[in-house]
Amino acid sequence: MAQKPAAETAEIKISFAGTEAAAAAGALVLDPDRGRRRRLHFWERLDGRPASGPAATPPALPLLERGVVLRLRRDTSANGGAAEADLTVKLRPCPALPRRWQTADRGKHWEYAVEEDLTGPAYQAVTAASLRIELSPAEARRAEHSPVRRTLTGRQHQLLEHAGVTGDDLRGLTALGPVDTVKWELRWSEVAEPVAVEEWTTRTNLRFLELSVRTGADAAADVQAQLARALLARNVPLPQFGQTKTRAVLIALAACP
Repeated sequence: MAQKPAAETAEIKISFAGTEAAAAAGALVLDPDRGRRRRLHFWERLDGRPASGPAATPPALPLLERGVVLRLRRDTSANGGAAEADLTVKLRPCPALPRRWQTADRGKHWEYAVEEDLTGPAYQAVTAASLRIELSPAEARRAEHSPVRRTLTGRQHQLLEHAGVTGDDLRGLTALGPVDTVKWELRWSEVAEPVAVEEWTTRTNLRFLELSVRTGADAAADVQAQLARALLARNVPLPQFGQTKTRAVLIALAACP
């Protein structure tokens, strides 16, 4: 019987955009040379070019509106570690799924995760499921210029089908990117778990910064309060509005593909 998976882990996120992102990065004194650099591409269906100008209607993003994100990621500088790459199918919010997709699982070169996403300042819990497959950096570079349906594995196609996304839905998609990222892992005394800080930039000068902490679902409320206090202690005011960086970047990239 299909039902929505129950998450045992949670990811608390606080995102900043534009000048807020620049101010937060400056206050946190982030050293680009100490971060892990990666390059991202996403896929969406763009059936028409959006109108331009300040009053333009945001572009339609049919996959995203159905809660589907297709993301390719590869290291461009692993900061001393081995270079890695992966392709992820993410369902957010996660629909009802068959029993085999109810709990987290992993195998050789793949990982399936179910967790609660909580994005500040509202922190409304949204259950997300993601299936990540490992690629070699060379495979990822080729995939950046290939139809994504050819790179997705059979397991990923199955998960998409359970979300109502068929092979026909994956034809004619547009690759959006690149998005260049730098990621740091910080240890703050006020927060019980490591704090991941990730900066996303595009060639059109868009800039986003997100702080995130993974913890058990039962500890999410305590950790989000810890993260908020830690930011205020570092002179980083919380954003007035919350939006995941993936949504914000996809909207921006689709407006000028």
